[in-house]
Amino acid sequence: MKKNYRQIAVRIGLVVLLAGSAFTFSSCKEQTVENSSASETSQAENVKIDVADISDPYEAEGMNFSVKSGFYDSPFYLEISVPEGSTVYYTLDGSVPDTGSSKYTDRILITDRSDEAAVLSSHTDIVPEDISGAYTVPEVQKEKATVVRAVVVDKNGTQSKVVTNTYFVGDALSSEKYKGLKIISLVTSENDLYDHEKGIYVMGKTYDDWRNSDEYDYMTEEWNIPANYSQKGREWEKPAAIQIFEDGKPVITDDVGIRIHGGATRSYPQKSFNVYFRKDYGSSKLEYDLFSGNVKSQSDGSAITEFDTFMLRNGGNDAMYTRFRDKLAQSLVSHRDFLTQGMEPCIVYLDGEYWGHYEITEKLDRTFVSAHFGVPKKEICIIKKDLLDSGSEDTFAEWSELKNWIKETDFSNQSEYEKLCELVDMQSYMEYVSAEIYIDNANWGSSNSAMWKAEKNDENNPYADGKWRFIMFDTEFSSAVYDSTTPFRDTFVSLLNSNGFVGVLFKAALNNETFKEEFSKTFMDVIDNDFADERVASEIDRLEKEYCDFSSETISRFWGNINGMDDPKYFYSQNVGILKDFYAKRRSSITKHLSKYVG
Repeated sequence: MKKNYRQIAVRIGLVVLLAGSAFTFSSCKEQTVENSSASETSQAENVKIDVADISDPYEAEGMNFSVKSGFYDSPFYLEISVPEGSTVYYTLDGSVPDTGSSKYTDRILITDRSDEAAVLSSHTDIVPEDISGAYTVPEVQKEKATVVRAVVVDKNGTQSKVVTNTYFVGDALSSEKYKGLKIISLVTSENDLYDHEKGIYVMGKTYDDWRNSDEYDYMTEEWNIPANYSQKGREWEKPAAIQIFEDGKPVITDDVGIRIHGGATRSYPQKSFNVYFRKDYGSSKLEYDLFSGNVKSQSDGSAITEFDTFMLRNGGNDAMYTRFRDKLAQSLVSHRDFLTQGMEPCIVYLDGEYWGHYEITEKLDRTFVSAHFGVPKKEICIIKKDLLDSGSEDTFAEWSELKNWIKETDFSNQSEYEKLCELVDMQSYMEYVSAEIYIDNANWGSSNSAMWKAEKNDENNPYADGKWRFIMFDTEFSSAVYDSTTPFRDTFVSLLNSNGFVGVLFKAALNNETFKEEFSKTFMDVIDNDFADERVASEIDRLEKEYCDFSSETISRFWGNINGMDDPKYFYSQNVGILKDFYAKRRSSITKHLSKYVG
């Protein structure tokens, strides 16, 4: 069961106890404005900036911007040049500009805004109130970027597309602070996030309607409370602009759609996002290496560099602890004969406000499977949580018949087991189950399980053979993240009691001696190699060093006022210690349980 994040805060507390001068630009060929206001001059009069520190001018949608998006040490003036007779309108709050927005008449001072009051962070209608009280605005004042969104209207009244630029100014936002990390600027209208009726980040009208209805139940767990942020589907997708920075330089600028992502963690103050590339917004796909060459296709070994969508994930159930449990578990077995998700940490700014660490994560869909296995995405069926996620109803009916057949068949008969092996990739299954059992994934079985198959056979592709294969995802409800997942828990019992496909198959296959022998060998191979004590400990140490600063900073930003953490890094190290302790004790316990079922 999911945890109330404020109840978790109690555990967290216990854990801690236990353990240029204004830059002048060369004149442009087009119309520009050279005079600055007195107030802008006074703000920047003592700033000295080298011409070499400013990016070259660039043009977009008929507007020439004197400075590119990026990271800058000192304040500067931004000039926008357009053909004579055209007019520029702009906004600085993330909203889409139109002819009712500010009219560009003078250069814009771009400065360090870190001391300004936060706007998005001031909203409190983003999580349910419980016995601990309502969510409060965090006291920590974080650095901020300046977002400039502009359109040009020509002399005929034709309006251009919106151009969005993000500028990071000051030492706090130097490219050195997050060296090696991708920085993502996500920009959208404040109303699309926080409007009472249509905002996707708030409890909003959906909650009020439920609260005033006959369906209201005051005992409802907070992750099950209806809210705007719990709504799904295209109608709850909002337009946004995205910029991705590497080493302080913009590498991607595009218009996208965004939705809130997740299950129970939608009720967290830091929410996950799905990012969609569509022709309706801009590009139909992202052509860029999101994972720095580390995510490769199983079919040809090439780096995967095209995406229709991806997730910005908040760490799920691990959002307040290490924030890398899921990455650790999946990366340790990513070479195995089942599909795992690629992940890479980044820092997100939302409308210019610091929104903390997120994990760029591959989204589980047909494009994801196709990219890894070379099967045309229209020929892929995915079953997720024992429901049809994508593919044909005929294939889903076939899967349902397979599940019923498995329930009714005696696989002590070797010929029946051999039929099963023709329908299911049993090596993929055994490796997948071994990994999930070892990490003690408590939110798995009927939930958070997935499998796929090619709906058409292709003799030239070994993965298009009509067999069902398995996908690992959302593994962070495991490895002692809560006190319900422990190194001593017999995860075999919960799997055998599951009515999901993976549980039904395991229970039935245990009647076959060949399966028991092969599963035992596979299980021990997985834990002797993939989860070898030294390998796991070394990887946890590496990830702790990499994640400590930005993870503890993010936890403090979103949960620090609830947890009362005096030393976020100490708190973080204590939770990493809990993870280490789980893996240090898991092997001896789970092998004893294994012997009970396979001998």
